[in-house]
Amino acid sequence: MNGKHRILVAARFWDDHCERTPSDDGEQGLATEVKRLGARVLIEGDTKQINCLYQDAKYYTDPWGPDETPPAILQSARRVVAVLEKEGFK
Repeated sequence: MNGKHRILVAARFWDDHCERTPSDDGEQGLATEVKRLGARVLIEGDTKQINCLYQDAKYYTDPWGPDETPPAILQSARRVVAVLEKEGFK
């Protein structure tokens, strides 16, 4: 699961993730937004960048994750987790 990945993810959580993640974080940094398709975003990134998004979404969906997460962000995070797990991220 190395190399570049192109994956459609939920736009709401992607936008939230981008606001909270430094884009110049070297090793993990952000994947690149390629195209918006309604409520989804096509992103491209290496395994470390996509894994950064996956770990963030997993944190938000964990019962011990942040309190007071808006329901729309939580639902979007669940969609991101489902898509990325289908792609082989764990």
